[in-house]
Amino acid sequence: MEAWARETQQLSKAQAALFTKGKRRNRTYKSGKKAGKTEGKLRNHVQFQLKSDGGEVAGVAFQFPVHGIFKEYGVSRGYPASGHMRRSMSEWISGALGKQDERLADIVAEYQSGKVLRTFRAIGGKTTSWTVN
Repeated sequence: MEAWARETQQLSKAQAALFTKGKRRNRTYKSGKKAGKTEGKLRNHVQFQLKSDGGEVAGVAFQFPVHGIFKEYGVSRGYPASGHMRRSMSEWISGALGKQDERLADIVAEYQSGKVLRTFRAIGGKTTSWTVN
């Protein structure tokens, strides 16, 4: 799962690196509720964290600045994606996840099938041949 998350992270960073507009350097807010906080380029701030439950991976959380969501949906500063101030959507994170969904399904299926087989053997089951018509 870590390798899958790292590849997805790299794909999303590559997509974010294609943005032609945006910050040229880090921005530190001087006032307002974000005063003192520094915000950088999206491509430099995409992280992931594996979530565990009982020692097993239970999920993957991707973390990035909130402006990444605005870029994904094409909204900004109260302006909707459509209207007098046109914003463009960018599937920088959902596109990366979409490219990796089949691989994730394969990883989960392989892991779960192995887990079922180990449980079956642990309770005394014997492996036999099965025929499906």
